[in-house]
Amino acid sequence: MKSLQLYCSKIGARLMVIPLRYQNPTNRDAKRDDEWWDSRLVPYLVSERTKIARDLIVLADIKTQPTAVNPLQKWQTVTGTASAIIGHPKIALKTVATNPGVPAKLVMSTGACTVENYSDTNAGASGKFHHTLGAVVVEVDGPRTHIRHICPMKDGSFIDLATKYTVKGAEPAPRADVLTMGDIHAEMASPVVTQATKELAELIRPKALVLHDVLNFGSASHHAKFFEKFRRHVSGTSGVLHELKVTARHVDLLSGFADKTVMVNSNHHDHFTQWLEKAEHALDMENTLVFHETKAAMLRAIHEGSYCDPFQYWMDKLMKHGDRLLWLKPGESFMRHGIEHGWHGHKGPNGARGSTKSFATIGAKVVKGHSHGAEIIDGARSVGTSSLMDMGYNTDSPSGWTWTHDITYANGKQTLIHCVGGTFFRRDAAAARGAAA
Repeated sequence: MKSLQLYCSKIGARLMVIPLRYQNPTNRDAKRDDEWWDSRLVPYLVSERTKIARDLIVLADIKTQPTAVNPLQKWQTVTGTASAIIGHPKIALKTVATNPGVPAKLVMSTGACTVENYSDTNAGASGKFHHTLGAVVVEVDGPRTHIRHICPMKDGSFIDLATKYTVKGAEPAPRADVLTMGDIHAEMASPVVTQATKELAELIRPKALVLHDVLNFGSASHHAKFFEKFRRHVSGTSGVLHELKVTARHVDLLSGFADKTVMVNSNHHDHFTQWLEKAEHALDMENTLVFHETKAAMLRAIHEGSYCDPFQYWMDKLMKHGDRLLWLKPGESFMRHGIEHGWHGHKGPNGARGSTKSFATIGAKVVKGHSHGAEIIDGARSVGTSSLMDMGYNTDSPSGWTWTHDITYANGKQTLIHCVGGTFFRRDAAAARGAAA
């Protein structure tokens, strides 16, 4: 609370605390009609539904059960198309699909500012395990609203972007350890997100940049049907080598955002291998040189007992700064602060199709891609996409896609951060925080 109070005083924010009710049946001193909250919280308590931005509502009138396994259940549609914040000691986040052209709404819970005090029941034990200190930061910038979590250490200190806050004051934060971008899809990359990511990287100075689905492989994807292939032929984008060159230039640009760029094995990268597996593509005159050269390199590697990633093979040939990349082989780990950053998310436990929910069951903290929509379920987090929102196959359908990255700070805490209106944060607020520090 002291850190939050200082934070709000530094940036000129209002502190809102949502009171919850919990009856601990094992506490013999508790009376069922004795409902109270710590006096230090009283000035900040909010119990009414509050609209704090054009597209954001705080559901302070809803008293969720603190031991609820899924605190967001039933409340994803109650605010219409506006995003919603719900008070709950477990941090969760979900995107809700909206009409085409309308940004997906976010529904999230806050975390707690109080210590855990649960019954010794099954539900109480689960509630205690998932009880997380935290808060939601809302930055209103005209029509744009930026929302993200802050998660403190046990001493109350926390990092928000480039500043560390403690009970004593504010100071510059250490460099972020990892910035995980939403899925790249280089040939379909959004210039808006790329520029906004550059600004974010300059602010938090990540040591490592993690990239998912960098290669789109739309030039020869097995998903492309006859008319899509003809459209690409007419527009001059049907050549695999052309797409590889576009991708190399984009990765060269992104690799300058951090000391190290981690390339995560992903399902769209696998489309390259799947294309090479089919003999009929050997007769594709436009792509025959790429097809046969890559296939020969892979066969030679197998014969020599080594491994050749076809995507890496061409990036090594085409990139100017390929030495900045760390390529993860299938199943290879990239762990920081006990958080696994090396799984794309297309393959779930036991080889099943992956989802954020399935990764939440394995007991390890995970940051994954693949879904294109932000999500937090227990210890599993999913980033969004860095591509255009219209990828062709999702035209005219409700979408829960978001431009969302994940930051792993130097203290091991995380936040999902969303690009809205061309930026991931309110620029003048970031400058004010820097001045305060």
